[in-house]
Amino acid sequence: MVKKMQHRHKLTKKLPQDKIANVFDGTLYNKLRQEQAKVNGKDLPHKYFSDACDIALGLSLDGVAPFKSRKQTAWPIILFNFNLPPEICTHLEHILCYEVIPGPKSVKDINSFLWPLYNKLVDLTKGIKTPDLQSHEFFQLHAYLLLAFGDIPAISKLMSMQGHNGYSPCRLCEIKGVKKPGSKVHYVPLHQVNSPYNPHNLHQEKGHQLIYLLRLSQLMLPYF
Repeated sequence: MVKKMQHRHKLTKKLPQDKIANVFDGTLYNKLRQEQAKVNGKDLPHKYFSDACDIALGLSLDGVAPFKSRKQTAWPIILFNFNLPPEICTHLEHILCYEVIPGPKSVKDINSFLWPLYNKLVDLTKGIKTPDLQSHEFFQLHAYLLLAFGDIPAISKLMSMQGHNGYSPCRLCEIKGVKKPGSKVHYVPLHQVNSPYNPHNLHQEKGHQLIYLLRLSQLMLPYF
C-alpha cells in the first residue's frame, strides 16, 4: 500500500493542456505546487504537495434514502485518496467514510457537521508526526483537500446556495429563475422572454464555468 500511495509523486508525464488523464493534470493542482501552504491566511514553511508522502484528498457527499419508503435521508461524507492509482482509488475498500450525517430530514447547516473534518484538515496541513514503516523513522505527514464534488443539492449545500429552486440556481452560469403565479418556488423554464441564454448552447458558457471553479477553489482551499 505504501508503494501504491507513491502514484502521485511518481507522475512525470506531461500531457497537452487540453488533455486530462487524472486529477493531477488539472491547473489547480499544478498551481498549488508552486504556493506556500497556508492556515488561516498564514504561510507555513512548506509548499503544497512538496513532499513525496503528501496526500491529495477529494470530498464527496450526497443524500441517500436508506429505507424503501424513501421518506428519510442520511448524508454520507466520504473522502477519496487520490494518491492511489486512478484505477483503484474509487474502489470500496479504499474509500474513507468520515461520517454519516443522520436524518430523517435533509441536513440544513452542513458546515456544523463538517467542522470536525475542517479541524482535522488544518492539522494535516500543518503536519502530523507519523512513523515511516519503510525507513523506521518519523516524518511530517501532510494531506490537502484538492476537490469537493457532488450532485446539485450537495454542491448547493457546500456553497451555501439556495439550490435548484432558488432565484439564481445554477453554479455554472448566471441564469435566473422565475415564479409561477401564486407559487413561492422558483424554476427555470427552457425558454424565457428576453433571455440572453440559448438552451441549445449552454455548454458554450465557458466564462461562467471558470467563475464557478474559481469560487469553489477559493471556498475550499484557503485553510487546507
